[in-house]
Amino acid sequence: MTTPNDMPLLYGLPRIVRYLLAALLLSVPALAVADEAKISEYRVKSAFLYNFSRFVTWPEATLQGRTEFSLCVIGTDPFGTQLDKLTGKSVHNHTLVVKRLNSHTMVDDCQLVYIGEDTRLTDILLIVRELPVLTVSDAEDFIEQGGIIQFKLVQSKVRFRINMDAASSAGLRVSSKLLSLAISVTGRY
Repeated sequence: MTTPNDMPLLYGLPRIVRYLLAALLLSVPALAVADEAKISEYRVKSAFLYNFSRFVTWPEATLQGRTEFSLCVIGTDPFGTQLDKLTGKSVHNHTLVVKRLNSHTMVDDCQLVYIGEDTRLTDILLIVRELPVLTVSDAEDFIEQGGIIQFKLVQSKVRFRINMDAASSAGLRVSSKLLSLAISVTGRY
């Protein structure tokens, strides 16, 4: 808040600086709203990831002898603390743990992998192509490159596409309930 004593200081500034200062002050609420929208988007995507894990079935040998179900993030993590809230939840009678990986070479220890857009997508998809790993990403053409589930924003709402051929190659079975919620399903099922 400006006081009468501050007024000469503001008016003493060049006009362009005053306009830039005014524009900056007016944009702060807009930036806060944009940040809140991103947080809300990734809160929804986080919930989707958890539900994907519940409505996909892995080969029995994949989880046998394990106590944990690993949800891994490779590359930039846009979720912030949202994914951490899933830690400890139950997935197919296993405790969900969230791992943030620095290298795609460790991906074979994960059951569900979110792949950030800044990663070498092709390399990761080649590594997990026939492993029982559910791959999810926001990346454009993710499905076409062999990914299993791709997030899409449709009219500011989080939706998803499913590649059943990639899921079958990974030995994963996707529930009909999940398939019915997808905006598109490619491949045979």
